[in-house]
Amino acid sequence: MHEALKLQKTEALVATLAALVERTPDVIRARIHAVAAKAAPDVANQFYETFLQHPQGRAFLTHKLVQERLVHSMTHWVETLFQPMPAEALAGIIGRNFEVGMVHARVNVPVSLVNQGVRVVRGDLISRIMEQGDLSINDQIGAIRFVTDLMDILADAMHEAYLGDLLGTVRHQQSLKMFMTSQNLALEAERLKSSLFDWLRNTIVALYDSPQGVNDIPSIEHSDFGLWLNHKAELTFGPVPELSALRDRTQDVDRRIRQGLRGRVDRVDRDFVKTLNTDVTQLAYLLSILTEKAMEIESGRDALTRLLTRRFMPAILQREVGISMRQNMPFAVLMLDCDHFKRINDTYGHSAGDQVLTGIAERLLAHVRAGDFVFRYGGEEFMVVMTEMDASALRIKAEALCSVVAASPFPIAGGEALTVTLSVGAALHDGHPDYEHTVNQADTALLEAKRGGRNRVVFANL
Repeated sequence: MHEALKLQKTEALVATLAALVERTPDVIRARIHAVAAKAAPDVANQFYETFLQHPQGRAFLTHKLVQERLVHSMTHWVETLFQPMPAEALAGIIGRNFEVGMVHARVNVPVSLVNQGVRVVRGDLISRIMEQGDLSINDQIGAIRFVTDLMDILADAMHEAYLGDLLGTVRHQQSLKMFMTSQNLALEAERLKSSLFDWLRNTIVALYDSPQGVNDIPSIEHSDFGLWLNHKAELTFGPVPELSALRDRTQDVDRRIRQGLRGRVDRVDRDFVKTLNTDVTQLAYLLSILTEKAMEIESGRDALTRLLTRRFMPAILQREVGISMRQNMPFAVLMLDCDHFKRINDTYGHSAGDQVLTGIAERLLAHVRAGDFVFRYGGEEFMVVMTEMDASALRIKAEALCSVVAASPFPIAGGEALTVTLSVGAALHDGHPDYEHTVNQADTALLEAKRGGRNRVVFANL
């Protein structure tokens, strides 16, 4: 949400909350606070039990995640919800609930579930207030009005942030599509076609070496081409029919290999190999059609390195979180910082610094897979999102990126060459629905790598 608009909406909600506090007697607010503080653990558990019973809720939460991380936060939220509210604290209360709404947006929690959660908390507290036998009818009515109005104000704060962040993400998704199509798709398409035919050659060799070893045949969906298709293609082209046809044909190829080898004893049918070659040729043809439809729309790159900018991060990471949680294929986030970059700028000038950043970007792009994403995160910091990772592969690839930058000097103007190293923090997605959880883990690991002497990789959760 734009900061000026956020400030305007915050001020309006703060004014509404101040009026509510002003017209509600202190004694009633104190009683509500006592009831809420005592009931907070039970309310939190009921809140998440309701979520976990809902099919959409189960897509975002697990019992383990709830018990280990979320119940405590929810309990604290309920405990502090009705605490004494001096005028200077009201903006902070609204601000914290803005942040809650932004987390909901990042995680893609449906707004209907947010509303249901608010109703659970409100209904539970109202029931407990009505059980307070020493409150008069008028005080009970006043307490119920205060709970209802306060929950509505806080829900408004969440929804304003949610909708603002959601609209921003939609705009970023559109910009991301423009960025992806603005890269040199002709070269990328040729690279992907080369990957396809490399896969075909390796598969044919494997077929003749071990016609019975179906499990030894590499899956096309896990090839460089397959990773691009599953993670980047839709961001580039959108949900177009040609892309669906490309996916269907790719799945057909894997299926045909499995079926074609079933029952074979000691030979591979020549017609089967011809059919496989035809399939891959058609895949390459479909890729060419897609490329021709999306050539060279210039927009949205980092001006220096031509990498993705961080404004595309939400659109990409939200999608990767969904894939990770649905298919149990974790992704990894690597935060990379150029060591002693200020010294390079101060000693050799900003032009040399720009050459170093461009060189780092080129080496990173050359040593990641087609399905991975490389960002200029800001200044001398880069971010790499590696799809379909596990712990052992992440260790190898993170160390390799660190090494490839340090392996050979970077030429700069004047015939000099600079040795450059990276500090790297890496984190594997652990199932948390908010992508910033993984980014923060990688960022913390990066700080540890820098404190530990630089030119090293630190892994956050392996």
